[in-house]
Amino acid sequence: MFYHISATQGLTELEPRVSTHGKSWVYALTDASIGLIFAGRDNIGNKADDMFTKYGVTPENIPEVFELYSGCLDEILKNKDCYIYELEDSGFMQNQTSWHPEWVSPKKTKVVGVKYIGDILSEIKRLEKEGKFVIHYYENTPSYNQFVESRIKPILSKNDWINVSLIKHYPQIVKKYVNENIENNYRKDYDNLTKQELKEVFEKLDKDNNNGLYVRKELLYLYPKETIEWINKKYENSKNIEFSK
Repeated sequence: MFYHISATQGLTELEPRVSTHGKSWVYALTDASIGLIFAGRDNIGNKADDMFTKYGVTPENIPEVFELYSGCLDEILKNKDCYIYELEDSGFMQNQTSWHPEWVSPKKTKVVGVKYIGDILSEIKRLEKEGKFVIHYYENTPSYNQFVESRIKPILSKNDWINVSLIKHYPQIVKKYVNENIENNYRKDYDNLTKQELKEVFEKLDKDNNNGLYVRKELLYLYPKETIEWINKKYENSKNIEFSK
């Protein structure tokens, strides 16, 4: 049986879509439990991905996840729900991506069954007790922090915008990266803004840029205090977000 995990209710078929691999595919797994991580999202709505965890399988093919910050799994999985969709075999192929548990199909795929998970974290902890899932909780040690930095720095280097959740959860890593990589000729549009002008910039981010999920690197370089205050306020306001049940 093939499975697709989603926070979206009521799917009856899946259309192939272009994702990070650059090809139009339907994605599926033969073990639904590892896909539970994919349905997680943080407190301002970011879908769980490499920003929050490292996930995969052990040499024994048991799903495992590594927290990348303290309280990570509580934030992205506790009280978050999802649906495990059973799929027809529309020609799924393995070993088409770099992650071997992943199967893909270039064809539209029908849903043949569904199971609702009301609390993803409770489900994963239940599987952990049964020996069917491995959880590596964050440890504030030099070696673990080095591991986290090795995961986050490549994400920071991808483009000129930084997701606010990265700044919230990895402030020291982000600060180090920004200070090492932002040069004087890269900040001309934001240098010497007045407080009112800076306020207008943040208001525009909230309106125009995925509800303010990203910040320009040079803003964080030039106005770190103001940027952090803005992000903290967004997280405070996020307490009112209600996720689907």
